[in-house]
Amino acid sequence: MLYWTKITDSAENGMEQETKTIEKDRIAAWVVSALGILVIGGGFVLWLIEKRPPAYGIAAAALSLLLFIVGCLRFVPRWMAFWSRRSDAPEIEREPKHVLLRVALLAVGAELVLFAAVTVVLRVQYGAGFTWRGAVEFWRCLDSAHYLDITREWYISDGDWGRVVQLVFLPGYPLTVYPLYRILGSDIGAGLLVSAAAFPAACCVLYRLVRLDAGHRTAFRTVEMLLLLPGGFFFIAPMSESLYLLLALSTLYLARKKRILFAGLCGAYCAFTRTLGLLLIAPLVLEWIHALPTDPRDRREWAKGIVAVLLVPLGFVAYLWINRTVSGNALQFLTYQRDHWSQRLGWFFNTASYQTEYLVESIRSGSRENILGLWLPNVVWHFGALGLFAVGAKRLRPSYAAWFIAYFLIAIGATWLLSGPRYLLTMPAVAMLLANCTEKRWTRWAFGALLVPLSALYLIVFVLRWQVW
Repeated sequence: MLYWTKITDSAENGMEQETKTIEKDRIAAWVVSALGILVIGGGFVLWLIEKRPPAYGIAAAALSLLLFIVGCLRFVPRWMAFWSRRSDAPEIEREPKHVLLRVALLAVGAELVLFAAVTVVLRVQYGAGFTWRGAVEFWRCLDSAHYLDITREWYISDGDWGRVVQLVFLPGYPLTVYPLYRILGSDIGAGLLVSAAAFPAACCVLYRLVRLDAGHRTAFRTVEMLLLLPGGFFFIAPMSESLYLLLALSTLYLARKKRILFAGLCGAYCAFTRTLGLLLIAPLVLEWIHALPTDPRDRREWAKGIVAVLLVPLGFVAYLWINRTVSGNALQFLTYQRDHWSQRLGWFFNTASYQTEYLVESIRSGSRENILGLWLPNVVWHFGALGLFAVGAKRLRPSYAAWFIAYFLIAIGATWLLSGPRYLLTMPAVAMLLANCTEKRWTRWAFGALLVPLSALYLIVFVLRWQVW
């Protein structure tokens, strides 16, 4: 009887301790949320005073801010629980044999469909003037030309201004393409092959990453949602999107599998490929702390985590060294971004405001190129991604949600953003959020019926070169 009493007392003490921990987390969540709202709300007020936008610009900015705050309020309590190393057990579900082969073939099939669709639209557009060589050379549009110039000739410090400012494009992708370029003798052929190989590999890693927390159906559906998103042609273009996605997902997968040093190395090359790769520090830190042993004397695991997190910015430091070597200034890329592209860091709600303003102006002037190619896709992606986050942040793994928040703040906060769809397309949390929203068959059909026509329309205006960037 005495033994049973001790067990009961121990259980009650454990439950009491757990209740106290949950209460502390709840209080901390309220404090963090209040401080965050205070800071971002103050920024919004200062922005209103400074910019004085029109009413529809204010409405767009306010909606953007509201959706962001709602998503963050749903995220913070989960983050607090995650920080204290409490998490749900992963979903167990048998997966089909050779599932990664199925994922890879699905991605390759999507690439072939996209490439064929672009070719067909080009054939219709140019008629008798269509050539297969011209269809391949078409892909030297967007930022592809810059990446391919760097692949062939590296960076230059003087001469043609259009070539000089290419220093803003990071070298990770051109260096990956270069060996194949030397073998094939074709820069665009090498670039297309690298992107074509990196994207199916990224889809396989995405499946495996989601599979760590969910069943086969959810993981496979996440890949399907990624393939349906408008702008998939960016993944097959000779640009850094596919390689960046592969590196970012590999970083998180390796971290989740407790191969933290390899995760740091992948993250370093990701930050050497795109500036946004630096933001992998956010999920890496959360995953490292979440997986730390309870015994603080286990210094080896602590040290490995610190080294891995520090490796990520070293990739970007290598890019700064190239800046210094080429131009004499490690931060020269910022000067080119400001002077050539009018690009600075601002508030994401300011982006919602000015893009909405330009959309309204384009509608009034009847500029189809700017409406369908530029401002409407940017606005739809902005509010679509934020809306998904506001609805589904509570179900998103906290480290991924933190990554989305940091990514959205930086990528969408640019003062002259033309490539919002392209940036958000490479944020895997969007596909994860979509997968969580489409668990029922009718929701999958509904989203499919919405995304397929939008993707087709966006591809057409891309081939017509209607201001798609």
